[in-house]
Amino acid sequence: MIVDVHAHYYPAEYLERIGRPELPPVGSAPLRDQGIEERLALLDRLGIDVQVLSVSQAQPYLPAAADAADAATLGNDLYLELCQEHPQRFFTFAALPLPHVDESLAEIDRVWGDPHIVGVTIGCSIGEMHVDDPALEPVYQELGHRHAKVLLHPRGERCVVDGSDYNLNWLVGAPFEDTVAALRLAMSGIADRHPDIQFIVPHLGGTMPFILARVLRMTGGRGGEALHRMYYDTVSGSVEGLKCACDYWGPERLLFGTDYPYSDVAEFERRLTYLDEAGIDATELEQIRGGRAAALLQI
Repeated sequence: MIVDVHAHYYPAEYLERIGRPELPPVGSAPLRDQGIEERLALLDRLGIDVQVLSVSQAQPYLPAAADAADAATLGNDLYLELCQEHPQRFFTFAALPLPHVDESLAEIDRVWGDPHIVGVTIGCSIGEMHVDDPALEPVYQELGHRHAKVLLHPRGERCVVDGSDYNLNWLVGAPFEDTVAALRLAMSGIADRHPDIQFIVPHLGGTMPFILARVLRMTGGRGGEALHRMYYDTVSGSVEGLKCACDYWGPERLLFGTDYPYSDVAEFERRLTYLDEAGIDATELEQIRGGRAAALLQI
């Protein structure tokens, strides 16, 4: 089985509700105008059995709690509707109306138990808050209680790269968001306090395979064990980057992802086929392509 753990879906009604009708950007999402049947045909051609959907940067993080809750409910229901129309082809990470804690707890309770919900997605930043803000502790407690799988995703906000003029906030800012969010979850102790949450970090862990030795040396190893318990998706396309991540995290921490629709058809195919070029053992490669995700997400 081949399982794509990092794919997106943008229902127009939901985008209107959160005030982001321009998503996904035309220039960076060549597959944005594919219909569902075209999408399924592409998956079939490549042998991808399942896509796990998430809202990408289109999180329902609205200022008013009622508006955020309403948007999260709408978005999750639209995702579930697609999953029900195409059983066993689509599953979803539910979105939460953060930073509103009570509303997020209510939405977790509302959707949990649906067989198409495999976990939740959380942005690498949440409005003006970081992912390790103490106010979010009740949400992590609940997710830990439910043994949740949590997919992180960049948002293009609170970026550590000042480069909107060249789109650097996405070109290089996104992997830095991955890096910062994962480090905050590890170094704050959240990942250790809630070891039953399985975090999935996009893009091979951002820049972490390259800088973590420095971070751990300068912090006495703080958060290192937690980071090595997380999972990392393979959205990259760089064989050398994949080899580095395999060496650093171990292939047993990697999950296949595509970041659909952020590629053209050729690059989408490449995000699967480049896995074959890293010298990974055939048995382990099968696990990366989908065996591990199927077991982790109970698909």
